[in-house]
Amino acid sequence: MTLNVFYQVRLIRFHPFTPPLYCVVTRFHMTHLKRLLCLSGTALAGMLISSCGSSSIDVPSDVKVAMEKLPEKLDYTYDVKPILSDRCFACHGPDKNKQQAGLRLDLSESALAHVSEENGRNAIDPGNPGGSDLVHRILSADPELVMPTPSSHLTLSTEEKAVLIKWIEDGATYKPHWAFTKPEKATPPEVKDARWVRNDVDRFVLKKLEDKGLKPSPEADKTTLLRRVTFDLTGLPPTVSEVDAFLADQSPNAYEKVVDRLLKSKHFGENMAVSWLDMARYADTHGYQDDGLRTMWPYRDWVISAFNRNMPYDKFVTWQLAGDLLPNPNREMLLATAFNRNHQQSQEGGIVPKEYHTEYVIDRVNTFGKTFLAHTVECARCHDHKYDPISQKDFYSLYAFFNTVNEYGQIPYNGEPSPHITLPKPETEKRLKEIHKRLKELEVTYDQQLKLADTRYESWKALGGERKLPRISGRKGLIFDVRFDTLKIRPWTKEVEIKPSPEELAKNPKAQPRKEIRTGIEYKFTNFVNDTMPMQIRGDMDHLPKMVRNKDRSGVFLPGETYLEMRGFNRGDRARMPDNTAWFNREDPFAIGLWVNIRDPKLDGPLFNRHLGPMNGFRGYECVRLPDGRLAFRMSYVWPDDAMDVETFQQVPLKHWTHIAVSYDGSGSAKGIRIYLNGKPAPVRIMTDNLTQGVIWGKDKSNWGAGTNNLSIGQSQDHNYRGFAVSELKVYNRPVSGWEIAKWVKGPRAAPATRQQVFEHYTFHYDEPLRRIREERSALLTEENELMNHEIDVMVMREQKYPRPTYLLKRGAYDAPGQEVKAMTPEILGQFPQNLPKNRLGLAQWLLSADNPLFARVVVNRFWQQLFGNGIVKTSDDFGNQGELPSHPELLDYLAVDFRESGWNVKRLFREIALSATYRQRSSASEQLREADPDNRLLARGPSYRYSAEQVRDNALASSGLLTQKIGGPSVKPYQPAGIWEALATRNAVNYVQDHGDSLYRRSMYTIWKRSSPPPMMLNFDAAERHFCVVRRQKTSTPLQALVVMNDPQFVEASRVLAQRMMKQGGTSIDDQIRYAYKALTSRLPRQTEMDILKNYFSEEKAELSRNPRRVQELLTVGEFPNDPALDKTELAARMMLATTLMNADEFVIKR
Repeated sequence: MTLNVFYQVRLIRFHPFTPPLYCVVTRFHMTHLKRLLCLSGTALAGMLISSCGSSSIDVPSDVKVAMEKLPEKLDYTYDVKPILSDRCFACHGPDKNKQQAGLRLDLSESALAHVSEENGRNAIDPGNPGGSDLVHRILSADPELVMPTPSSHLTLSTEEKAVLIKWIEDGATYKPHWAFTKPEKATPPEVKDARWVRNDVDRFVLKKLEDKGLKPSPEADKTTLLRRVTFDLTGLPPTVSEVDAFLADQSPNAYEKVVDRLLKSKHFGENMAVSWLDMARYADTHGYQDDGLRTMWPYRDWVISAFNRNMPYDKFVTWQLAGDLLPNPNREMLLATAFNRNHQQSQEGGIVPKEYHTEYVIDRVNTFGKTFLAHTVECARCHDHKYDPISQKDFYSLYAFFNTVNEYGQIPYNGEPSPHITLPKPETEKRLKEIHKRLKELEVTYDQQLKLADTRYESWKALGGERKLPRISGRKGLIFDVRFDTLKIRPWTKEVEIKPSPEELAKNPKAQPRKEIRTGIEYKFTNFVNDTMPMQIRGDMDHLPKMVRNKDRSGVFLPGETYLEMRGFNRGDRARMPDNTAWFNREDPFAIGLWVNIRDPKLDGPLFNRHLGPMNGFRGYECVRLPDGRLAFRMSYVWPDDAMDVETFQQVPLKHWTHIAVSYDGSGSAKGIRIYLNGKPAPVRIMTDNLTQGVIWGKDKSNWGAGTNNLSIGQSQDHNYRGFAVSELKVYNRPVSGWEIAKWVKGPRAAPATRQQVFEHYTFHYDEPLRRIREERSALLTEENELMNHEIDVMVMREQKYPRPTYLLKRGAYDAPGQEVKAMTPEILGQFPQNLPKNRLGLAQWLLSADNPLFARVVVNRFWQQLFGNGIVKTSDDFGNQGELPSHPELLDYLAVDFRESGWNVKRLFREIALSATYRQRSSASEQLREADPDNRLLARGPSYRYSAEQVRDNALASSGLLTQKIGGPSVKPYQPAGIWEALATRNAVNYVQDHGDSLYRRSMYTIWKRSSPPPMMLNFDAAERHFCVVRRQKTSTPLQALVVMNDPQFVEASRVLAQRMMKQGGTSIDDQIRYAYKALTSRLPRQTEMDILKNYFSEEKAELSRNPRRVQELLTVGEFPNDPALDKTELAARMMLATTLMNADEFVIKR
């Protein structure tokens, strides 16, 4: 049955005293009536449309006029949605916590179902503007009713109101957001001017131009085209010989041969890497206040190599997101994951590690969202996204993918943050492979000999070997023995000189050292191994240690900030011992035991340790009480991944004396760590077993001196364990057996040793084959430590063995966890396939699937941006509701699907675009064309914009002949204004020490990038600062840029070197030399008018310089490249000024 919707129509009153005329019509008649009114000239503006019984509304005349000018059919995506998104979604969009009046306008089911509680009208009544509350609100003059509200500072233009009213009148049809629909490969359209078409790209472009009544521009001349494509594919200008060869090649495929040559160039990868490194936020320092140096250049070199090898883009992305999760990952796969670790990290003391770790993971989520989804997911950190359908739960579900890395929030000064991998030099790697092979052989041999040791043990026992066992305590290998049973107190006073801190000197350069009086109390305890080395406590009057005694034993209670230390700074409450006491490396066997009495169940922290805390990667070892009362013992090169970490299942009893002992066999493996509680072995769970380097403080890549990390009880650099008692500390430089531990704890009351205990003791101390294996193993580990000491580490990704849980953070705060969430992709992008693992590898596979609507579009759009200056979607970092719409949506989808079908072939895609007639167009345009398409969104002309910061500098180096062609390697330090690093640095990487020789002339991408002080020349030319992911750089034009080219030493030196080449290689006449320089800098010869201007300028400069020899000398001494003494200085300086002037010409810095 068909239901007719009836409308009440109120026609205009032609005279104020004439009563209105009403009639009732169906929707069908209504449509024809409107057409009739429009055709007859009757003012549609003079009528109101409303449903029967609903309220009516007068449409203002200017809105009526605007409605008449609208096309017959509106497109929701292009006409309506941008208005709703920009003006309405902030209060009526996806953020459920900010939806005013419960109205959500981004979803049709919500918008069409909503009924106003105030007046009973539908928010949107399709086909009935008069019955739609939205229309009443946007037309209202009442500040209490009008939408958008005055407080939002948003308004609707007359045209926008007309669009919304007509859209509702036409049925209020919604469409899904274009970027969330799966791309389809459209058939390239037919065009009228088929002769212009060179490939399918051109058909999509030309069809739109023809629909607009426009024609494409003619093809650029050969020189312009060569210069354009050479810069676009290599980032460098063509050489003069390359220009000449191209101009001489009259074959029909001459340009095609050039493109193929450039795609094979080693410089292609360098050029491609620059924009990728912006997204990867690559830098050579950690960022934040201290901004210390990091080793990340091997990752940069990997990116260059990947593009040069034309690595399939799916592999390029997968390796970076999850190379460590691939089956049997090799070193290259692991290195690629440094992409996820490029973010800023803090070395500062006093930070909350958990807070900064949260920031690191959030950065990864934001980078993933921008780089691969082109969405501003960061807007959902604290609440649901206001414009896009990304909830806060979606954000933290993505966060969960990146929250399982074995890392710590505060990074060290003396090593690369873990997880990391070591990248040894070839000669070192050869020896390391030999060592690792031998260590594996020894492990197998040890297990075999351990089985055979049973027979040797019986022989040893039959010969009376048990009589050799120590009776009770065992003095062999005992290096420290303190009982804490007596206490001697001595007050002390000391005057110390405090030097001004860097921060104080920055505020007041004349700040002087100040003197400070310190006082305290000293306590001495006897070391029964060597009474000349007593243990000391230094305390203050507010936190006095005290002796505690009961029937079991006596000890010392450590209140407040008090703790024990064998040696330390002469301040606070630290005790001292010789520097080398209890310095154990990963190849050294040792054992440490002590009695503790823990009072407070809430306390957690170090019971004993030898390291200096998080600022130094916890390098060393420590035994800690965990928050849940269990014990952990750790040995770390850089905590937490390059470490061994075992945890007990058993808790430490409270308010009782408990004996804790740790024994380590020097094997370099967590399996060699044993923990004993009250003389009994405590079962442990291995959390991490990845210690690859030495743990001795002051060695192994440390930038701190030796002698400052000491065996401490109840303290580490970042954390005191307050309020517990300690008694009887013993340290051995060998492992101890379970039998010895039992004797240690129970003394004469110890139960007789079992056969297993005696056998264990025998294998530790008496079995000769096992001893020889341990000695060889120790020697190999020592050698490995020394070799690794001279190699570089690079941060990578590695999963925790036991992943940490992820919570939705209320208001985005690290310390406000809400509900627990699991790893999952945003709901709007479809279901995460059940057959994929819910980790970063599964995330990469989901991203690359044919069903993902975003990834392929995002990538080809960025590649288009690299060649045309703007993407098909101009907002290449935002494909969401607030982003711009694609100028050529069918072309974008065609390229996206084709890219995936090609096997993600990057060079093929660049070749196709570069060979298109669209790309080859002349960039100049008529006034008419500029008026019709000022931003070249229709692509009726070729691209034209200023070169990137790197390209401008590299252009000067290459054109002058200074450029060093070397690919990769450590970052370099070319010329830079003095004092910039020093003004901003606080502790690490304070001084900028300029390089010399070829390092001055490397490509700009190899310049060291300090986040707090990036290269100023490149910042002036809009390079990204690399603090966070940047998908598209700003494009500015400022006087500072011209001043840089005129005065920066790199450019001035390049001008001088080019001037020398003019005189030596450019011919004998000034005319020939000007032509030589002009072609070197712009790839073409000057026109006669240009020639005349330059000759006149040269004559004027020469005359001026002849009168000013001092200026000549100043010019010729800029830069380190040597001058040719055979050349006339004034002539050289004049040509130098000529070259500088040419470098400021548009053709030198702007792509045509």
